[in-house]
Amino acid sequence: MNRIEMSDRLNALDMPVHYAIRMEQYPTDVRTAVELLFFADSLGRINGKDVADFGCGNGILGIGAALLGAKSVDFYDIDGSMVSLAQKNFTKLNLTGCKAYLEDFFDVEKRYDTVIANPPFGIQSHFNIKAFITKVEGISDSFFLVFKSNSQSKELAQKMGVKIKELGAIPIPKTTKFHKKKWVDIPVCLIYNDPPVETGT
Repeated sequence: MNRIEMSDRLNALDMPVHYAIRMEQYPTDVRTAVELLFFADSLGRINGKDVADFGCGNGILGIGAALLGAKSVDFYDIDGSMVSLAQKNFTKLNLTGCKAYLEDFFDVEKRYDTVIANPPFGIQSHFNIKAFITKVEGISDSFFLVFKSNSQSKELAQKMGVKIKELGAIPIPKTTKFHKKKWVDIPVCLIYNDPPVETGT
């Protein structure tokens, strides 16, 4: 599957009707999803792997991983409507090996080959990205997280010994009455960890 085919599939997914501001929900745009997925796959972290999508929303990242040949994909969200939507989307595509869970990712104990996520940016919430990364490191050696790009993010990545890849800007649509603009472009980066693959001697 190439990028154009992937974009077409992801653009056809059903989207949420409402977004919860207290959870800092917003849609992951297709371009950003495709960049994350193909980059992670180029490093051998998607195809044939057990993948977890944390804060799955409508399932765009996890579904993309399944389309790229992930062995299994588990979708997690604390919003039941998002869990149902993700399940509806991957069922509609007849994807196998996909399961959706109504569960806080901080409570997940199962280990995965790869974790993918677009967590809250902490703009309207008190989301702790450091705690999130620490949690992910405890259940997977490889992860790819979309986050806001700024000096604090770069400093955090350096302190935690993880990598940064710039992704451009993610368009955040107007989802609440207090948003004055129809769209706001937020610069984002990929915070990721890709340890060397061990080989036998």
